[in-house]
Amino acid sequence: MNDDDGPDADLADAFFGEGFDEVDDALDADEEDEEDEEDVEVLPYIGGELLKPDPPGHKSGYVAIVGRPNAGKSTLMNDLIGTKLSIVTFKPQTTRHRILGILSDDDSQMVLLDTPGVMIEEFNKLDGIMLKSVRNSMANADVLFYIVDAARDPYGAWEGLAPKKGKRVPTALILNKCDLVGDRERIMELIEYFESQDVIDAVLPVSALNSTGTRNVREWALEHLPLGPTLYPKDAISEHPERFFIAEIIREKIFFQYKQEVPYSTQVWIESHTERDGAKKDLILAKVFVERQSQVGIIVGQGGSAMKKLSSSARADIEKFLDRPVFLDIQVKVRDGWRQDDRSLEDLGLDDPNRLETPLI
Repeated sequence: MNDDDGPDADLADAFFGEGFDEVDDALDADEEDEEDEEDVEVLPYIGGELLKPDPPGHKSGYVAIVGRPNAGKSTLMNDLIGTKLSIVTFKPQTTRHRILGILSDDDSQMVLLDTPGVMIEEFNKLDGIMLKSVRNSMANADVLFYIVDAARDPYGAWEGLAPKKGKRVPTALILNKCDLVGDRERIMELIEYFESQDVIDAVLPVSALNSTGTRNVREWALEHLPLGPTLYPKDAISEHPERFFIAEIIREKIFFQYKQEVPYSTQVWIESHTERDGAKKDLILAKVFVERQSQVGIIVGQGGSAMKKLSSSARADIEKFLDRPVFLDIQVKVRDGWRQDDRSLEDLGLDDPNRLETPLI
């Protein structure tokens, strides 16, 4: 007998398996329940809806943005969302996580996935995690955007991106940084070349930094989204917690302030974020993990000068993001070779950007 056969099935089981006495008991219990229900006060309907239903023809889906390092993925994502979610620097491989941004209106919901830059080879286990994130985003995408830098070896960039198998979902190529090309004939040549690629449905020339042509990207994605329900609250712009974005702001400042290998050897962890009412500032305790003891001195600087500069610049952007004053305390810790250590990568949230558990140090 199936569990979903209902109360009548329960009575039938009692009748055939237990005898008449058990059936009478069950019927008496039902009568008592009915009497109890008569005593229940039902509140009058006051109008309104708990959840607003989607209109007919509502569209939703995931839109992945995939490209080589420094192609402009994060700049494009921030422009489409209308706020800064992904950190942007002039250095390659700034993005380590798949950043999720949500763009909603009454008739649709587009979930944008900003992915780490696609590398030709992996140099450490962190690189492997980032490439896995790219593959997962592509596998889950309902619409796929490849993005290449029009001013910097676009053909070579495409060779590292072109899928080995055929097209699975609507796919467009975004020709970014067209403002840096300066030659209209060159841009037309690139458009013609990429339009000839079997897996490309459309070529969209843009300058994400200047917001030129990005509206066409949004409209193309919306046109090709499948029919579907709302996936996230309509007022949400991301699924990531505040701590994640605070850590990313600090990491962005590290990329701007420090040179060579130091930014790539650091990972930021927000140990705590305490919101305080009234005139008191929020208290944020952050840890910057480095791979070697010698890097601690570089981060801190002589007499703590570099750390003061880092804290000041990060705090300013964090206050803009939170729209309230904060007190930021940054400490530097050594975690030897964390980019090559599976346990460290897990502890520091590289496999899960929404991780909240404190790293085991």
